[in-house]
Amino acid sequence: MVVDKPQASDTECCREFRRRLVLVVVAVCITVPLIMKSRPRRMEFPLAAFSVLSSPTGYVRINGDVRHPGIYLVAANAMTGSVILLAEPVRAPQRYVPAGSEALPLGSGADLLVMIDPDGTTRIAAGSLPTAQRLLVGIPLDINVMNEADFDRVPGIGPVLARRIVEYRQINGGLMAVQDLLSVEGIGQKKYLSLCNYFK
Repeated sequence: MVVDKPQASDTECCREFRRRLVLVVVAVCITVPLIMKSRPRRMEFPLAAFSVLSSPTGYVRINGDVRHPGIYLVAANAMTGSVILLAEPVRAPQRYVPAGSEALPLGSGADLLVMIDPDGTTRIAAGSLPTAQRLLVGIPLDINVMNEADFDRVPGIGPVLARRIVEYRQINGGLMAVQDLLSVEGIGQKKYLSLCNYFK
């Protein structure tokens, strides 16, 4: 004699189906965000005038009538007008004073002061970053334009050695090469090798 197994009612089947469906939906809701978070993201960066820098590069400081004054890393020999745009002038430059100054290439360590009149006339005063800031960002120093205080800021050179370097330079015509540091009293081979890193 064959005994039929009792069949689950349609309602129980529906309940079981719903439970399984809810479990699947919950599992998907938990799993998908975890997968999305673990995927590497594509970085979005705002466009810049120099989005890809060719080598070599240098640092230029911009101050004055700009929204973002500061020190910028720019391509070597970048044009003055392009670099000013990086700092977002407060008004659109119309005419540059001196004329043609916007097309001049800037060397690493340049210091620009930008003044923009209400009519857009843009006056540019160019100089050079002070020794302390050059040391901070790693711009090589020019041994022939530094004074005693500048030399004193270089690690490994104190006030006495700074005075000796300046005196040596004056005695030898006001100019010296970096290797001439070896001729300054108090600078041996070891100190010379460490100082070479700071000068061009």
